[in-house]
Amino acid sequence: MPTQRRMRLIVVAVLAILFLTFYYSGEASSIQNQKFYRSTLNAMRAKEDAKHAKQQDKIQDAIPRQGSKVEHVDSANSEHPVIPPAKQSEEMEEISIAGRTKMTVPKNKDVQGSSSSDSKVEDKEESTDHLDAKSELNSILKRSPVIIFSKSYCPYSKRAKSILLDRYSISPKPFVVELDQHPIGPGLQELLAQNTGRRTVPNVLVNGKSIGGGDDIAALDQSDELASTLRTMGGKWVAEVTRAAPSEGQL
Repeated sequence: MPTQRRMRLIVVAVLAILFLTFYYSGEASSIQNQKFYRSTLNAMRAKEDAKHAKQQDKIQDAIPRQGSKVEHVDSANSEHPVIPPAKQSEEMEEISIAGRTKMTVPKNKDVQGSSSSDSKVEDKEESTDHLDAKSELNSILKRSPVIIFSKSYCPYSKRAKSILLDRYSISPKPFVVELDQHPIGPGLQELLAQNTGRRTVPNVLVNGKSIGGGDDIAALDQSDELASTLRTMGGKWVAEVTRAAPSEGQL
């Protein structure tokens, strides 16, 4: 049986062991808690630092660097000047707008655009020429029910005139218009093309309607249908159409 002194030593040893056990276990838990807290805190700080650095990078990208040129990736959205720069070969001049501002434009050009003004002037001239040709054509058609539009140098015109004026006696006599000698001959020829569908000469009209050109007149003459055609289309306006007897040179 152990003595009283030994029992005291055993009790002290047990208490010391228990104390050391609780002390080290508590310290280890505290150390582990401190490590977890510090790691969590470091992770949060790293996340905040990364977010702040990203914001700084965006701000730096938005501000162009000094001395660098700003490039537009989308050229379609870029703004262009109202008046494009003129070529280097063109001479420039400054003009005043509304008495206040100035604008640099090529010489001999106006802000409104001289081309549109020229186009309006040309359209007005063409309209005037058309009216003159229409008025002249109406005046010509009153001269005779049979009108021969011709050109003095055209052999086909000469043939048609020879048939209508020499081989036939027509009353009233056909009226001849030499388009190459008429003051507005080109305008008349253009109007005839629009109205009759025939631009070439000769162009023989009976009461304003075309019966053809040189070949058509010759074909009607050879088939003995020219006189009847003139009477039918001329109506009461053609008083007489007779075919003259051919001369020895025409046989």
